[in-house]
Amino acid sequence: MIHQALKDMRAGVDGVFALLAFKSDWRKHFDMSVTGVGRSFIGVVLGLPAFIFLIYGINYFIADNASYFEAEASYSLLDALFSWARFWIVFPVVAMGMVMVLGVKDRYASWLVTHNWTVLLLVHVQALMLALYPAGLADAGAMGQVTSLYNFVRLFVHWRVAHGALGLPPLLAAAAAGVPLIIDWMIMTVT
Repeated sequence: MIHQALKDMRAGVDGVFALLAFKSDWRKHFDMSVTGVGRSFIGVVLGLPAFIFLIYGINYFIADNASYFEAEASYSLLDALFSWARFWIVFPVVAMGMVMVLGVKDRYASWLVTHNWTVLLLVHVQALMLALYPAGLADAGAMGQVTSLYNFVRLFVHWRVAHGALGLPPLLAAAAAGVPLIIDWMIMTVT
């Protein structure tokens, strides 16, 4: 079981990098079947250690720079659980609606599988970025710049995933990628 999960993860991450590099054969790395869709959710488990590190790192950063934040700014266990669930639940639901509106329901599995492995990769990138601060390789100002750059790159990554997986024209793919991000942002600001 774990061997298959790691094999799937390796293939998925390779596929994400191939997609981001605009390689034409990027799909060969992904299993777009119903089984492949289910197995792509193993990222929930495989990404959890990086996510836990990320939450601890954010809380460490906030505590170390308390003057920049509100008095109660931190991630509680409940906040962290809600964020992790958001990562893995909001997109599949919103994406289903998007593919129906766009008339590309047959590409839902492709988008979902590619997105799930992309989320796993992005969580690890965030954790590595955050590791710069406690390691003494970046101060608070540099972390702000790195975070801003990450947020810009993240938008490109989500656009590229939608563009590749859905086969839509670039602007329509940007809209398709943007809607789940906007809805996720709205949920995050309300809670």
